[in-house]
Amino acid sequence: MKAGLAALALALLLAGCGSDGVFIISFTAGTIDGAPTCRNNGGQFDLRDQGGLLLLVVINGDTSIILGNGNRGTCQDLASNTQVQVRGPQKGTNITAQTVTVQ
Repeated sequence: MKAGLAALALALLLAGCGSDGVFIISFTAGTIDGAPTCRNNGGQFDLRDQGGLLLLVVINGDTSIILGNGNRGTCQDLASNTQVQVRGPQKGTNITAQTVTVQ
């Protein structure tokens, strides 16, 4: 019953957004693959998830970056081979990060 209600709620949400149904909120953990590209209030980096898939993570001015010590950070605080958890809407292999948490 609960699963059916959740599926119905998701279908209504997607229909109400005018989406093609490919928009999901992702919670993905992995390793930053290569050096992040940082500019102004944002940037991007490649994330190799735990299954080996390579995803593009986009950071914008609304993205919260939480460092391992709990302090807030910026794109410049991220580095290659760093373990992170990313939360945000995903479309295909692109994630627009709402939160990046360094592990």
